[in-house]
Amino acid sequence: MVEVLDINEIPQGLEYETIEYEEIVSQTYLIQEALKIDLEYTGLISDLLKKHIEKLSIDLIPIPQAAIDERDRLSAECNQKILDLGITNFSYRQQNIRL
Repeated sequence: MVEVLDINEIPQGLEYETIEYEEIVSQTYLIQEALKIDLEYTGLISDLLKKHIEKLSIDLIPIPQAAIDERDRLSAECNQKILDLGITNFSYRQQNIRL
């Protein structure tokens, strides 16, 4: 026997406020996890480019394509990890000055 659940009904024993609160907490947690990922990859990209940017600004030596490719790879990997969390709106990045 298969029990059919109506997704518009609140499960017995739960109140709407409880469900809404848990969704907010869950979303807040996911954004915090996304920020951790962003900060980790921002550090990796900064470390990767630091020396190259110094050479570019002082000696006008262009940044090697391999470093640019690695930066792009790290950026894509970062975004994919965040998408894997279920976050598709990256507007939280605008509110964080460390990124």
